[in-house]
Amino acid sequence: MNSASFTWRSAIRNDTFRKHITLTLFLLIACAIAAPRIFQFVEIRPGVILPDPVLNMLQPSEVSVYIFALLYLLIVIAIIHLVQSPTLLLVGLQAYLLITIFRFITLLLAPLEAPPGLLLLQDPFVDKLFYQQPVTKDLFFSGHTGILALFMFLFWDKAVWRWVYATGTLVVGVLLLVQHAHYTVDVLAALPFAWLAFKLAVKMKTFRGPAS
Repeated sequence: MNSASFTWRSAIRNDTFRKHITLTLFLLIACAIAAPRIFQFVEIRPGVILPDPVLNMLQPSEVSVYIFALLYLLIVIAIIHLVQSPTLLLVGLQAYLLITIFRFITLLLAPLEAPPGLLLLQDPFVDKLFYQQPVTKDLFFSGHTGILALFMFLFWDKAVWRWVYATGTLVVGVLLLVQHAHYTVDVLAALPFAWLAFKLAVKMKTFRGPAS
């Protein structure tokens, strides 16, 4: 997306920007605090095993190292780009907040059992910082795929990065299926949810800099 030319010096001096980025960060922290409790509930709740012809064709394989190496590399690159524009960073944070809220809602409304043949994802950071027990039912929908799809939409006007993140979304989505960490529908559903979060964040128009 195109963003107005707006420097960090101007942003920090702007009351509206400070208010919205502070509120957004506060809500993201609140979501991070709530997440372990939500996953604890989801883990003990009985769910449904979905039929999945795609997973049935894939032999489960441990590919966590490839998933997270690519995921975190693309996240770091995205952050480097986003911090260059206060406006774009705020939109990205608000969209990610919406994705997180969508995931909480769908997790609570769609009781699913882990896919057959699940191999636990070995996240080098999140597992150590947030979760004391393995999470097997973090399913509908895929947050890993969702965040990369969000970056694709955020960088849609930059052809090279749009294709980088489209490719990254595809590769991570396929690897999640190889790991049997998600159902196919989880991976596919991440795209429309990411698009919706992006569109809502843009339409909120909470702050778009001096040119808006």
